[in-house]
Amino acid sequence: MSITAYHFWSPTCGPCKQIKPAVADLWEEFPTIQFVGVNTHNDRQGISAQLNISVVPTMVVLKDGVEVGRYSGTNITGYYRILQAALKA
Repeated sequence: MSITAYHFWSPTCGPCKQIKPAVADLWEEFPTIQFVGVNTHNDRQGISAQLNISVVPTMVVLKDGVEVGRYSGTNITGYYRILQAALKA
């Protein structure tokens, strides 16, 4: 089982800056999940396009390559919930 959480953000996004410390705490709280931060202004691999990201901040969680959760916004509880659900699924 492999869980990857992609956190999409932009350096010009005020809400992204606001939640950055809380997202960093999630990285520590869920050590079995691989976290990948994706700067949408410098996404050379095209991950944003592949996962149809149109709003930041957004987190997309994949389990064994299949999307199992997605959340956008500044309420850190939403991110926490999709990570918890991915571990239980």
